[in-house]
Amino acid sequence: LQQQQQEPPQSFDLILAAETCYTVQTAHETAQLIGELLSSSSSNNCSMALVATKRYYFGVGGGTKEFVQAMTQQQHEHGEFQVETVHVVDNGHQNIREILKVTR
Repeated sequence: LQQQQQEPPQSFDLILAAETCYTVQTAHETAQLIGELLSSSSSNNCSMALVATKRYYFGVGGGTKEFVQAMTQQQHEHGEFQVETVHVVDNGHQNIREILKVTR
């Protein structure tokens, strides 16, 4: 049998995700995908991922904190990432929602 060469995964300058960090596992899976697919060689160095998530998902344990921790773990395998909160929605009546920006 011939051994097939695997092509490297395609990379992207912009990744959008929403409601993907609702459990600890899905927060880690989202971070892993971003780590693997976010371009590190953009010609204008503006590649980013925007992740819209709730600060905490009651009863299932995911949220902003778990996603940030998972991105920190991705640095060992995929290089350094910066994660910053770029927008917060807090109307005082519902769960707080955040938009996080991930860059290399």
